[in-house]
Formats: sequence, structure tokens, C-alpha cells
Amino acid sequence: MIKPTWARGRKVLYLGLSLCLAAVTLSGCWDDRELDELGIVSGTAYDWEDDQWRVTYQIINPSSTSSMGGSSGGSSISPPFLTFTERGSTVTEAVARSNLTSTRQLFFSHSRISIINVKAVDQGLPALLDLFLRKPDESETLFVFLSEREASDVLEQLMQVTKNQGMGIQLMIQQESRLTSYYPGTRMFELTMALSSDSHCATIPEIKLTKPAVMDKVEDTQVTDLPSRISLGRLGVLKEDRFVGWLNTKQAFGLTFLRNQINAASIPFSADPKKEQNDSTFSLLKSKTVVKPVWDNDHFVMQVGIRGEGMLIETGGKADLSKASELARLEKIIEEEVLEYVNAGWRAVQGLNADVTEFATLIHSKYPKRWKQIEEDNSWDQVFKEIEIRPSVSIDINRFGLSSKSYKSVEQN
Repeated sequence: MIKPTWARGRKVLYLGLSLCLAAVTLSGCWDDRELDELGIVSGTAYDWEDDQWRVTYQIINPSSTSSMGGSSGGSSISPPFLTFTERGSTVTEAVARSNLTSTRQLFFSHSRISIINVKAVDQGLPALLDLFLRKPDESETLFVFLSEREASDVLEQLMQVTKNQGMGIQLMIQQESRLTSYYPGTRMFELTMALSSDSHCATIPEIKLTKPAVMDKVEDTQVTDLPSRISLGRLGVLKEDRFVGWLNTKQAFGLTFLRNQINAASIPFSADPKKEQNDSTFSLLKSKTVVKPVWDNDHFVMQVGIRGEGMLIETGGKADLSKASELARLEKIIEEEVLEYVNAGWRAVQGLNADVTEFATLIHSKYPKRWKQIEEDNSWDQVFKEIEIRPSVSIDINRFGLSSKSYKSVEQN
């Protein structure tokens, strides 16, 4: 049977479309680049020097195949990463200048960290944030750090356990946030959101070296303990794109409670009220903070409710945890410790007049008309200074290990 002409034409049309689709899928990406043409950036450091941006790039070294621990067979050890610095009136110009000295095009999508010198923050943080929001291959999920010394020094420091420096610092802040909760990590998009929020304030952890020396030679790592290490330091506070001050560990810990960012934490305390030195430790495993703003006559009051539970992992004195009264006494001591952290953090941020507590967002949500008036009067700074917090803490010791008595009480028996 002979098919009609229209049927044969439709078959030819379908065949032509199929061939076109196949050609498109086989043509590859229009902007594809070979791996050996790219310099994979694992971290960047931004300094401000002589009215210019000084940008340091940390590039994964593809020829580094040896471990950091030493060499075998007399072969030379290649560093796990390479760093080089470029300057420019803008950050983009510094990136463009890298093409004059590098055989590989910089690729930023796998970047893990970005370190900014505090002087560079005051000179042009908005320009830096704008770059990350506009440039397609920039990573908005990388972690941001502040440095009081030259940011490039930290980026050039070698680490012993990991070969990827950027990943090592990223793991450090993630571990800290998960286990101790002193300094919640700040990603680039979180920084942008915080600075554009109602409060226009943000926090960034400090990254530093424990000693002045920079361990930037592979041979420097062939020891059991580096004389200078990378370490987390304080918590930097930013207000409207400006650096305004630091919070110490105690103050930062209190702020973490206020912002409900506690994942887990260890709280040292003294089981004996007559002794000032801590001899016990409470492991906080769960914590929740609820903050409710209330307008009280002429100022705002923030009702802060903190509830936590965990395990007593270390205790001194003669504590007998089988007694409910003894558990209640220790819980009361821990609650007082948490209150001290919270009040210390609040006094610090109120002294800096920087709303990193995110109270502005809560007030805006509950009192939209009053917030509109605050915005019209441009009076948030004054309102924030007058805010009063009323914290309450409830701690539950629901576990204390295999023994209900301290070692001292057992020893004396």
C-alpha cells in the first residue's frame, strides 16, 4: 500500500527535527573549558594598600601529588596550593591582571573561603559584595572571615592535616559551629542579607595566626607541632558596611544564645559556690531561644526565654546526683552562667550600638506601624540604645553518665 504524500512529508519532517535535536546535544556547551586550562581557586584574601585593592588568590596545585608529611625516593615535595597577588583600583581589575602572570584562567566556583582585612572593609565592602552578586562563577556560599593582620598572611599559612587550605578553614568553622557555637560561621549570602536587613548589621568571625611567623614552606610542616597555627579569634561586628568593633569569646557566646544559634556547647562552672575556679562541665545538647518584643510605656522590652538540656560530663566536689535537690542546685548554677553570657553579649552589642541581635526584624514584624514611624524619624539607633532585655533560662540535666556520684565522694568512702 502506498502512503499518502502528506504522511511521507510528515515522516521526513519528524526525521529532520530529530537530527537537529541530536546535533544540539552533541555540540557541547558553548562556554566549556578544559580542566587543565583552569586555576581552581580555593580561597581569596582582600587587603587595602596604597589606595588599591591587593587581592591574593590561593590556587590548588595540580602537580602536588606528595603528602605533606615528607618525601620518598628523594623526590621534591610540591606545595598543595600556590598563591599569587595582584593589585587594582577595583577587585575586577585585580582579577583581570591575573591573566598577565598566570597560565590558567581563575575559576572561583569552588572557592571555600574569603578573608577580608578590616581596613579593606571600611574602604569598599559594598563593591566586594556587589562583585559576588554579579559575577556568575563566584560562590555565594563561601565562608567570610575578618583579619586584623594582612589577610594574605593567613591565606599563605600551611596546615598539617589537610592539603586544601580553603577546605581546612571551612571545616574548622563548621566544626566550631556544630560543637561549641561560639562563632556561627557567616557565608557570603548571609552577610549580604544581614547588611540589607532592618538592622543593617552583621557579624563575621576573625581568622588569625597564633604567632607572627607565617609557615609557608612545605619543610615547615615536617614537625609534630607548628610554631604558628591558624586559629579562630574574636567576632567582628559590622554596621552599615563599616567595621565597628570586636566581641570576645564570652560576649560572642552570649550573642549566639540571643540569636538562637546554639547547636551544642560546653559550659564550665563551679559546683562549689565557695570556689571561684571552675571544676565541672555541662554539655549543652539542645537549646532553644524565643525572643518576644514588648512595648513598655516608652521603650521596648525583649523577653528572652532560653531552654536547654544536656549532660553533666564532669563534676568536682562531693556532688550526689541521685538526689533531686542536688541536680536542681547544679541546674541553677548553670542557668546563672548562661545568664552571665547573655548579659555580657547584650552589653557589648548595645555598647557598639549595632543590632546584630536582629531585634529590628522582630520589632518590625510585631509592631509594623511603630516601626514605620521609627524609619520615618530615622531613630532606630536611639531606640536600640534604650532597649531592655529580660532573659530567663531553664536548664535540664537529663543525663550524667554511668555514675551518680563524683569521684571525690566515692574516693572518700
